[in-house]
Amino acid sequence: MAVYQTEFSGSPTLGLLGLITESVGYLPAEVKKAQTQKISESLEVKIKKISLYNSSLIGLFSAANLKYMFVPELVSDSEIKNLEKEVIKLTGIFTTLGNLVLCNDKGCILSPYLAEKKYFFEKELKLKTEATTISDLPFPGVLATVTNKAGIVHKNCKDAEIEILEKTLGIEFKKLEFYEGFPGAEILANTKGAIIPKNLKGKELAELQEGLKVF
Repeated sequence: MAVYQTEFSGSPTLGLLGLITESVGYLPAEVKKAQTQKISESLEVKIKKISLYNSSLIGLFSAANLKYMFVPELVSDSEIKNLEKEVIKLTGIFTTLGNLVLCNDKGCILSPYLAEKKYFFEKELKLKTEATTISDLPFPGVLATVTNKAGIVHKNCKDAEIEILEKTLGIEFKKLEFYEGFPGAEILANTKGAIIPKNLKGKELAELQEGLKVF
């Protein structure tokens, strides 16, 4: 397992710019070659450089697990034709799916804004699915980071919300105490490692590594 600390073009919002699963990582074109190689080695994934919505904010506009990648319906076919996933275009007014969908290979958490799609996720995609807030906010994708092994969640997450997360995604969550940011916006991770902003040190870094079970 590996932990690699970096930033993309001076930004710590790695989770808004990139997307990682167990098999492949999607990064914007401007990520440097040396960084790309290090991420590939650390997480043991193939890296593909893409854009979504003609934007570098890949992690903001999408969510994914090993099989599926969820994108807004307005993403062009040319942008998704070479993705190594079954791409599911979700209809509706909400486009920032990285903020609204939290998933691993075991299940999916939807924002209350997407609650009407629970039936589709469960019946058509065969994913155990629930809609819930985290910290009373409707943005599960930005307030938590999950892998198939572990999860970390915003410090204000309620016990009842954690119970829903754990039952749906089949993993244990660590509620963060020292980390002041938003894990889904800043961290990329799978079961093999984590990519974490380089400005995090000491207790914050140790807490994130312990929560994600990467050392």
